[in-house]
Amino acid sequence: MINNDQTYMQLVAWRDKLDERQTQLHAELEDVSRKLESVSTALALLDGNPMPVAHSVAVGEQSLPSSIPIDIQSLHGLTQVEALTKIAQHNGGRFETIIAKKILLQAGLIKNPKNANNILFSVIQRSGRFERVDHGVYRLTGNKPEKPESKLLVPPAESSETE
Repeated sequence: MINNDQTYMQLVAWRDKLDERQTQLHAELEDVSRKLESVSTALALLDGNPMPVAHSVAVGEQSLPSSIPIDIQSLHGLTQVEALTKIAQHNGGRFETIIAKKILLQAGLIKNPKNANNILFSVIQRSGRFERVDHGVYRLTGNKPEKPESKLLVPPAESSETE
């Protein structure tokens, strides 16, 4: 059993190191993405070319969550799923996991920062209320436009009898 306990503790330590590295890499990726967008925008403006529509939309979407602050106190007493839903509703039905993690930690809904990513992704997956839009970006599933029900003028039973 001692080997099993030692192995378990080593695996937990390894997981924590990998989780920390993942967080660092996400931050680095965001930084590189912002710099790439800035340089691309500068080059497009210098060349006299308009910014691509997709680039303009992506820049607008990334600035949305950080530009709309949410009251941390309003999240106290909510479950993690309810808090994520409220964060998403506050940001137009979408949220970024990095920002949501910070908010949930500040609100005290996640106690251990080392496990915050695992907790957040488990809550997202188990709730079934969110769908992945992009890497680290989720939206409420209820925000998709639904297909209207088609109403038949003639009930199906009557139409089969007339044929």
